[in-house]
Amino acid sequence: MAIITVSRQKGSLGDEIAKAVAAKLKYQFVDKVKIGDALASQGFRELEFEKFDGKKPTVWQSLSDQKKKFIYLLRAAIYDFAKGGNVIILGRGGQALLKDIPGTLKVRIVAPVKNRIQYLMDQEGFDKNQCERLIVVNDRDSSGFIRSFFDIDWDDENMYDLVLNTRTMSVDTATSLILEAVNSPEFQYRSEKVKKMLADKALEQRINEVLVGFPGIVLERIEVVQGAVSLAGLARFKDEIETCRKAVSSIEGVEDVHMNMNLFPLTV
Repeated sequence: MAIITVSRQKGSLGDEIAKAVAAKLKYQFVDKVKIGDALASQGFRELEFEKFDGKKPTVWQSLSDQKKKFIYLLRAAIYDFAKGGNVIILGRGGQALLKDIPGTLKVRIVAPVKNRIQYLMDQEGFDKNQCERLIVVNDRDSSGFIRSFFDIDWDDENMYDLVLNTRTMSVDTATSLILEAVNSPEFQYRSEKVKKMLADKALEQRINEVLVGFPGIVLERIEVVQGAVSLAGLARFKDEIETCRKAVSSIEGVEDVHMNMNLFPLTV
């Protein structure tokens, strides 16, 4: 069992390679559609998803509750998909969220700009100028998205275990290299401990999403261990603490909630 994350430049054959690997391994293929469906199941509207997905948020969007809800639910979805193993996660910052998870192969697929332009001209039917603009916009959006939501450099090769340049490499060759890597001992480590850790991480993110609706509570610490939740922080009103506890308790997967909350000190 393994987890594979694939980050790719537009026009680099990344989507085709990721799909080919998933087909060869019979792994679940998680792309934008599946992530969007996962967020929709949590009540996050498609229109809002499209506003944030794969883009750098504007200044006003960065300050919005919807932006906070988006990133918490996105993280929860990726952790949920990853905990089952045997999965390929395409984009969406998987390489950042799962960078320290054992058994995760993080792949980056790139190509020279001229190759990407030619690919888009062949596949999309655009002229050269349109393809150049499309690549510039897509690279800017992808880089901005990763920087804004995960605080990492999209192009930092140290974030990846395997970087493939498809300048002269076919989909089949790239697929074979990924298959060889993922079948090595380094990426075969899976355990119940890892699954439980990912489940706790997913639950923590869903709790954070619910807490966005409690602006009067300042969370200082959250701990989640196999469904047992401990929250520490400050609240404006005593009854808000109980309301928050009930909201967190209603989240699927939460078994128990311990509130270690103090009221804000009175000011004169």
